[in-house]
Amino acid sequence: MEMQTLALGFFAAIAVGGVAWVFVYPLLSGEKTVEQRLTSVARSTPTVRQADRTQRSRREQIEGSLKEIETRNEKQKNVPLTAKLSQAGLDWTPGKFGVVSASLGIFVFGIAIILGAGLPAAAGLGFAAGFGLPRWTLGYLKRRREKKFLAALPDAVDVIVRGIKAGLPLFDSIKMVAADSPEPLRGEFNAIIETQAIGMPIGEACARLYERMP
Repeated sequence: MEMQTLALGFFAAIAVGGVAWVFVYPLLSGEKTVEQRLTSVARSTPTVRQADRTQRSRREQIEGSLKEIETRNEKQKNVPLTAKLSQAGLDWTPGKFGVVSASLGIFVFGIAIILGAGLPAAAGLGFAAGFGLPRWTLGYLKRRREKKFLAALPDAVDVIVRGIKAGLPLFDSIKMVAADSPEPLRGEFNAIIETQAIGMPIGEACARLYERMP
């Protein structure tokens, strides 16, 4: 009987020790902490990946926007002569502009020869008058027209906003601006009205306005 009691006590001690080994030892040895850290890292990994994807998407959007701006700037640098004449407010054709430029260059070249200037000097003056001066004048007229347009634009926008708030259609508000605004704003808004009359969407009409008045 005593031997059975000792045996039961021995097996009970072993069972208690096993339970302690399974549940208590990991806490004391730090294994539980390691497992918790691994689980935390495993859970945070998708969040980190999602953040990386979001950051990469934003970077791609920024790069795309920068490329669009660069492309737009390149287009503005390579504006055809027809668009430059329109932006300057001239209704000339490129052919007329070329004839006027060549005539001015030949005239200055002839005057320089008559006044006794040497051939190289006369040629330089003729080139400057026939090539440089017309393009400088064209750029000057373009900048002056843009300044006048921008000076009158806030009042035009205010008229359009007030008209829409009062219940007027957008097209009627644009007509009011075209009737009361000074040039070049009047001409540009009249151009929008003319394109609307032939059925062109207002978005495309405004895009053409940007081409004439960048």
